[in-house]
Amino acid sequence: MAYRLLCLDAGFTMLSPRRTLSDALSGVLAADGHAITEEEMRAAWDQSDRWFWDEYHRPGNDTWTDDGRIDEYWRRYHGVMLERLGVDARREVLDRILASQFATDAWELYADVEPMLREVRELGAQVGIVSDWGSNLRRIVQHLGLDRYVDFVLPSGAVGLAKPNPAFFQLALERAGVRAGEALMVGDSYRADVRGAWSAGMDAVWLDRADGIRITPDDEPAPADVRVVASLAELPEIVRTAPALPRGDASEERRATG
Repeated sequence: MAYRLLCLDAGFTMLSPRRTLSDALSGVLAADGHAITEEEMRAAWDQSDRWFWDEYHRPGNDTWTDDGRIDEYWRRYHGVMLERLGVDARREVLDRILASQFATDAWELYADVEPMLREVRELGAQVGIVSDWGSNLRRIVQHLGLDRYVDFVLPSGAVGLAKPNPAFFQLALERAGVRAGEALMVGDSYRADVRGAWSAGMDAVWLDRADGIRITPDDEPAPADVRVVASLAELPEIVRTAPALPRGDASEERRATG
């Protein structure tokens, strides 16, 4: 039996920045007369990423459930980076950085997105985007023409729920009118996408793009208890056949939730 619902993460699963975050930041700073070397940028990037992961995995972190907190989160993230670079993190500088990185036209689709979506829709499955993102994700989806293929978009900042909360995934199931066992979640974060979907009783696949950003801390080994795909082109066959997928040590919890 085929899956009736395919849920997809947004950033670095379907959407890629037109300019790297590093290039966008360098461009803003260059306009202010700050010449930043590649070595300085890398050091600042590493420090801000450590802050990102410490905060992202902080117990009880509800940042992604509110648009205002999401905005403040990114300001703090870039503030850490600017401080490392010795640049004053003035509000207007942060305004320009965020505007350059998160504008509607700042994102583009990976090449494998539209072909995959066409095939999945031909199979009769519904498609939903379930992502830790602000409400502006819906405008980005529309700008990129994805609304032709997608039945619903659930940005965490708009609905007040975020990954890996199983209630977030349950909301997607309710929107589609399907049972957990009929749904598949695909994303690039093992903790948020895979384990979150498992906790809601859904199946999950982890996307690990060879040329993309791995949303896993560098000191953690790649998970071995989940099916891994390197491209979204692999999804139509998985949706069509609904194979028995690895479910990690969350399998007991998954069975208990149906």
